[in-house]
Amino acid sequence: MTTTHGPQHRTTIPAPPHWYSIALQLRYRATSKHGPLHGFGETRLMSSKDIIFFVPGDKLKPGMKAEVAVAWPLLLDGHIRLQLVLEVTITGNQGGVVEARILAYHFRTRRPPDAEQRAEPARFEGPVPAIDYPMSAAP
Repeated sequence: MTTTHGPQHRTTIPAPPHWYSIALQLRYRATSKHGPLHGFGETRLMSSKDIIFFVPGDKLKPGMKAEVAVAWPLLLDGHIRLQLVLEVTITGNQGGVVEARILAYHFRTRRPPDAEQRAEPARFEGPVPAIDYPMSAAP
């Protein structure tokens, strides 16, 4: 199926059934040769073994280890905010669309909303690249 969005054209291939299209805010912390990298982004696709997310820029490179904290939408006991923390290896980055292999995961509690607003910069509002299919995932 081909879809058109403004002047650009793209081919859309449905994600395999084990992938879930989900958009949640995230923070990441990665290790590079030049020191730690920190940033913000948004999930796009997730499976039990991989995650694809959007971040502004191309700072995250294949082979880098990172911790990705995803703002989980469900509350613990109906009122405690959670985050899903993923230990990942970056496997690809094309124009800010990052693919990573999940090595381990766990849940943590999150800060209250007013504390997060003071700690986080404004959400990125630029154009989001189209995601047609995971870069290295096989159907």
